[in-house]
Amino acid sequence: MRSENAIMSEFMKWANSNESVRMAILTSSRAAKKCELDFLSDYDIELYVSDIGVFMSDEWLNVFGDVMVRWPYKPRCTGDEGWITRLVLFDDGVRIDFQITDNRNIEFERYKNGYKVLLDKDNRTMDIPDATYDEFIIKKPTREEYETVVNEFWWNVYYVPKYLWRDQLPFSKFMLDNILRYEYLHTVVDWYIGLEHDWKIETGALGKKYKEILSADDWSEFETTYVGGGIDENWKALKRLTSLFRRLGKKISDELGYEYPDEVDRKVMIFCEKIMDTEKLKN
Repeated sequence: MRSENAIMSEFMKWANSNESVRMAILTSSRAAKKCELDFLSDYDIELYVSDIGVFMSDEWLNVFGDVMVRWPYKPRCTGDEGWITRLVLFDDGVRIDFQITDNRNIEFERYKNGYKVLLDKDNRTMDIPDATYDEFIIKKPTREEYETVVNEFWWNVYYVPKYLWRDQLPFSKFMLDNILRYEYLHTVVDWYIGLEHDWKIETGALGKKYKEILSADDWSEFETTYVGGGIDENWKALKRLTSLFRRLGKKISDELGYEYPDEVDRKVMIFCEKIMDTEKLKN
């Protein structure tokens, strides 16, 4: 795999010689305040160009090596309006994520979590303020935000035993491992971590820093919410997930003075138990 120096040298040579490329800014992990890199760390580069049509085919990517795979398959906007995305993994394992725009206006908010100007042919980056590195700091929830999450969580819980009982694993796993986990449990785990660290910490995308931040006991409990494909093991995992959600949710409510829905919690779990026990459901 090529070194960082080799990659950046290749990039700068190409960018300087390409008349359409007017500005290039490095973002994300390689521009972060605390940069913890490994051989899988990619390069996130934003290109400001004068002619975006040049980048609507992928021939220009060959300058950086043989392409193993790219996303999206064809250049298109995948996020911010006015930008096209080219995420590229090369044959030697180097990955470069390009975001490209012909917009002449710089949105300063894009760079609050760290940036490094690689190229500025028109002296347009002088007014970009210093990075604040606070874009992803966990924010204390309002009462409404907290109570919405903890109540809506329990609406979604009963889908898991409903589809386990029907032996329809894909739907049940989607609810357990996607909706309940990433939309609700992760939110509460983030708030719990924020509370424990005076709302001055970030946990990374999709909780990638949980293991290093949570206590050994908290992490061990979190791990048990992941299981395979068995009906019984998924039912037990749901009970462990709801137990963790309940414990952390109540900790947050106690500290912030918000209301945890104990009665909703109790009734939903009783109903879920009945679903998994058809004899009780008949009574």
